[in-house]
Amino acid sequence: MIIVYADEKSPRLDYILSRIFNDTLGGKFYFTTNKDKFIASHLPSVNYSFENLHKGVWIVPHSLLYNKGIDKQKIGKISRWKNLPVFFSQKQGDIPFDIFSAAFYLITRYEEYYSKALDIHGRYEYSDSIVCRMECIEEPIVDQWAYALKDELLKLYPECKFAPRSFNFIPTIDIDHPYLYRNKGFSLNALCLLKDLLKRDFSIFKNRLLTILHIKEDVYFNFGFLLQLYKEQGIKGFFFVHWGPYGRFDRRYIYPSCRYKKMLRQISEEHPVYIHPSYITAFNNLQFCKEKMELEKVLGRKTESSRQHFLRFRFPETFRQLQTADIHDDYSVLYSNQYGFRAGTSIPFPFYDVERDQETNLIIHPSAVMDMTLLRDFSMSPQQAFEKIKELAEKVKAVNGDFITLFHNSSLAETKEWKGWRDMYTEMIKQIIYITKKNNEDY
Repeated sequence: MIIVYADEKSPRLDYILSRIFNDTLGGKFYFTTNKDKFIASHLPSVNYSFENLHKGVWIVPHSLLYNKGIDKQKIGKISRWKNLPVFFSQKQGDIPFDIFSAAFYLITRYEEYYSKALDIHGRYEYSDSIVCRMECIEEPIVDQWAYALKDELLKLYPECKFAPRSFNFIPTIDIDHPYLYRNKGFSLNALCLLKDLLKRDFSIFKNRLLTILHIKEDVYFNFGFLLQLYKEQGIKGFFFVHWGPYGRFDRRYIYPSCRYKKMLRQISEEHPVYIHPSYITAFNNLQFCKEKMELEKVLGRKTESSRQHFLRFRFPETFRQLQTADIHDDYSVLYSNQYGFRAGTSIPFPFYDVERDQETNLIIHPSAVMDMTLLRDFSMSPQQAFEKIKELAEKVKAVNGDFITLFHNSSLAETKEWKGWRDMYTEMIKQIIYITKKNNEDY
């Protein structure tokens, strides 16, 4: 048990103390505003106040955790502590910055509430983020701060006990397009075949024709491969299914076939299957609920988790909408054009509505890397992608977080664009399973 003293309570302070001590470090804390009680206590201590009480680890507060609503924050100079980049620096204290305010700022995505610079899809720009300025997007920096704080406590209180969580690997698959050639309708198929001939692309013409005639399996319909891989490795894969209408940024088939519906039910018998709402649902609750209900009808059960299509969301609107739609877990928090840790953490956390100063029951699961980012934005080969994913996994392992990968069934189809990625994915799964087992042996 750790006793934490502060001059006054605040919901923000209580929230971030729970994230740091309970969720990340696996320790318990007791909060008090009674100075005499704090000084008299024999428990490991953290003094979160402006006064040096000559007891425990002293952290001088920034104003953020005692403010209400949204005010654009002045970050100031980026400094370093224990070779880690930090902000909200303080001139006094045993730790040279307000670790709790900085962690709150990152985890709640505070900066995204007031940002006006959005990309063409209405998404917050990575280049505007504080982690971009600190050059630490590839680090679960909040988790690393927490472990550095743990070290400081153990120096003063070697008897202090922590029960850290275990490293967890969650491979997720977004099914945007279950078919490359099939289920597009007669007119569209005929037009595509004609274009193939005009381009003299006879190889694609042949594959398209054979697939349409059901002589050859559609290369995107590779769920048997995934199910077999996960079974051999003894893991659960999470599948997020697009169930929206045909559109420019949405599915490219006319209707979900009976075979596809049957496959989804088969997948759901062994692995979690969740909603991957269409592009237009990001700020349209009625459409979101409609798609969710249609998928639930196919699966024969409720789906309570989601990941936004195109990673298209805004704080707090999208997450309030998810709560209204009875979604309990979200897996969207990741930049579309940058791998790493958007919220500075690899550990799931409750969505905190900063405008309302309210902790919610919606759990956000931060993902670490997406296939499209590696290929499209960084032009990585399969081997380069493998090395980067392994590197990120090791960093998450060091803080006992959840390592969540985002791949698409289409990127494992061995098309010309994605040649070699299926083999890489297989090796990636095996390597991270090895890391997981090694981590369990260490503990």
